Amino acid sequence: MPTKLQVSLLQNYNGHKQSVYCLCSDLNGGFFSGGSDGYVIHWQIGNNNDGKLFATVPEAIYTMTLIPKLNIILVGGQSGTMYYLKQGNAPISQKLHNKGIFGIHVISEDQILTVGGDGILKVSDWYTRIHKSIQLSAQSLRAIQPSETGFYIGSSDGNIYVLNADFELKETQKAHGNSVFALERSNNHLISGGRDAKLKVWNEKGENTHAIDAHWFTIHSIKSNNTHTFLVTTSMDKTIRLWNAQDFSLIKVIDNVKFEGHKSSVNGCVWLSDTMFVTCSDDRSIKCWQIKNT
Repeated sequence: MPTKLQVSLLQNYNGHKQSVYCLCSDLNGGFFSGGSDGYVIHWQIGNNNDGKLFATVPEAIYTMTLIPKLNIILVGGQSGTMYYLKQGNAPISQKLHNKGIFGIHVISEDQILTVGGDGILKVSDWYTRIHKSIQLSAQSLRAIQPSETGFYIGSSDGNIYVLNADFELKETQKAHGNSVFALERSNNHLISGGRDAKLKVWNEKGENTHAIDAHWFTIHSIKSNNTHTFLVTTSMDKTIRLWNAQDFSLIKVIDNVKFEGHKSSVNGCVWLSDTMFVTCSDDRSIKCWQIKNT
């Protein structure tokens, strides 16, 4: 990896009326955003402030994912309802959780995983049938990360729950002092971020190899690029931090003063290429960033 890198702001996107909580790639160089205004907006790089409204739902959107095969976006709402959104069609809604949905992971048409504020992992399908309901915690489940043998689930009780491919609990691992908000896998490591502002790295044996005081406040998301050279973390402390994914050294702190970054909590991130990523914030803005060698 080059010793010096430059990070620059490519574009600002302003279309949401309230906080923007989540992003997902459209797999064609653009992306979707969702937030507390219930809007799902489709954006293309190069079309500044020219997003197209994809759909609306009647509540705040906490998480979203795209099913490319069907051109459907799944969004998790504040009430625990999941919405199946296809442009031009009326939304299909499914009440899955008693509190907000914080994570969605699609395995197949018969296995859509959701985690919610009720501490439950649900397995449902494209046809709105619920197959399994697993109570893992008395507190919120905040993140889902697949592994080679199953799944990791991050919880507000500070634990990471390790499940096998049949969704059986194999291990409960105390990971953070309080909520585990974000999980990512990169270079055969599991990486976790919590309300304690720490970034932790775990090897294949479940051993903690790094415990980094990464931010001042809650880490909301951790995202690796496709080649696993960079990690991005976003935080309630209003900063974005770029990390070397090989040795977990800090490369850049992207803030408002030096980089024209966000003015409030940075909630989510998505990579559009190995050197381009997008972030969203409580300040209602979305920003696109470019990494270049110097």
